[in-house]
Amino acid sequence: MKHLISLSLLLIGGALVSQAQTLQEAIRLNENEQQDQAEAMYEKLIALQPTNGTLYYYYGENFLDAEMPEKAEAAFTAGRSKDPANALNLIGLAELKLLNGDLAGGKALIDEATKLAGSKNALVYLEAGEAYLKYRKAQDLMSAQTLIDQAIKLEPKNPEGYSLLGDVYSELNNGSKAAENYNKSLELDKKHIKSVLHKGQLYKRSTNYEGAIAEFDSCLRMDPNFAPAYREKAETYFAMKKIDNAVENYRLYLEISKFNTRARLRGAAFLLEAERFKEAQDELNKITKADSSNLYMMRIIGYVATENERIDTAMRALSKVFELTATDTAKRISRDYAYYGKALVKSGKDSLGIEYLWRAIEMDPRFSEHYDDLGKIATKLKRHHISVNAYRRKVANHHKVGSADYYNLGKALYQNKEFIGADSAFRKVTELNPNWPNGYLYLGRTNSQLDSTFVSFGAIEPYQKYIELIGTDQANVTKYSKDLIEANSYIAVAYLRKKDCKASLDYWNRVLAIDPKIEQASNAIKIIGDSKDCK
Repeated sequence: MKHLISLSLLLIGGALVSQAQTLQEAIRLNENEQQDQAEAMYEKLIALQPTNGTLYYYYGENFLDAEMPEKAEAAFTAGRSKDPANALNLIGLAELKLLNGDLAGGKALIDEATKLAGSKNALVYLEAGEAYLKYRKAQDLMSAQTLIDQAIKLEPKNPEGYSLLGDVYSELNNGSKAAENYNKSLELDKKHIKSVLHKGQLYKRSTNYEGAIAEFDSCLRMDPNFAPAYREKAETYFAMKKIDNAVENYRLYLEISKFNTRARLRGAAFLLEAERFKEAQDELNKITKADSSNLYMMRIIGYVATENERIDTAMRALSKVFELTATDTAKRISRDYAYYGKALVKSGKDSLGIEYLWRAIEMDPRFSEHYDDLGKIATKLKRHHISVNAYRRKVANHHKVGSADYYNLGKALYQNKEFIGADSAFRKVTELNPNWPNGYLYLGRTNSQLDSTFVSFGAIEPYQKYIELIGTDQANVTKYSKDLIEANSYIAVAYLRKKDCKASLDYWNRVLAIDPKIEQASNAIKIIGDSKDCK
């Protein structure tokens, strides 16, 4: 998000921008994530002032924000050629280096830009500082802070400097210093909307979701048409698991951002995360022209098509993703491998698909979804040893492991007939979630396999706990009748083996209360009645 015009911008390179208000509007369109409209406005401005390097710089920045680096490079290169005394386009070219992780190359260009601009140009210091800040592959927060501090010394009443300094501290996970600088920015300009937005993002990052929503609402009171605030609200509500609120705010974001291609892609990506797969496809269908050279577009099309079982489309799009990144594999992300793997499996290429899913895990072992994807697919294919391996690695490697993860591991071990391991996993489930019936159900099943000859009777207790947790509510009894019949029947047989005929008879009667047609129970009751051992 670039800065609105200041005196420094107007005077850069000694050239006054006569259409300052129009350039302001173009920058604001970009800030409002309306890159298509901003692009058209920049083209008109450049047609009027074809030698103004500042216009080319902001034109290129608009392309960078739209994730179109090739077009950004063309704009910066043209600006450098048309206005060689203007330092801004050197910063733009540096950003392209930083975007690709080339810190040394980016630094050389930034040093050249600051030398060209001289020691009194605050805007160049701000832009250079922001460049060091915003590209995670090649961040240099110390250099960013040094440049931003210099800009603040030159223009101490410019709110942009403090806002960017807040961003630096936010990246350093120093929330108090970040908030302090955002507040300084707002003291200088109480309507500095970007500082309010970034305060909200700071709260969102720290999981203070209510505080984040309040800040985003403050943005909207300043400007009801500020699209990023709706997007941030949507993502915050999503984190709060308020999916309907999230989807509604994303709908508003799309409306205000004029449904341009970039916004629709973001909307589809959000709906994908919200598991609204059909709605995500609907957004993609409204994109008038698919650009096969746009990596982000091909990625989202491939992901959404995979979820919607449109496998031919998925395979074409994801194959294009790998083609576009063939000479620069650093641009690939783990989900590219995961979704390609899922698409391959759905196309019948099971072994190759599983191989790609493993590659996704190797690329990003912290991403828990990959383990679950592989575990579910391998279970469906009855390759239980692969499921076991996937879930074991998740439990071992992931920082947030809950009862559901141990449950999945336990089921995979159970299906692979590794009952001792399954017993340990299901005991962990009952420890972490003692009021969840399914943990006890599978613990009972596992122990019935470990004690198939009724020596230890280890399955009685977990089956009894399962029955207790389901309770006597008729709706529950009807819903879980099959599992309740299983649990009661096992206990009835176990008590009969223990020669406790009264207890056995009680549990067989419970079976018949659930389903009077169970012949095993009727026959067992008759046998118990006729047995001399039970008199």
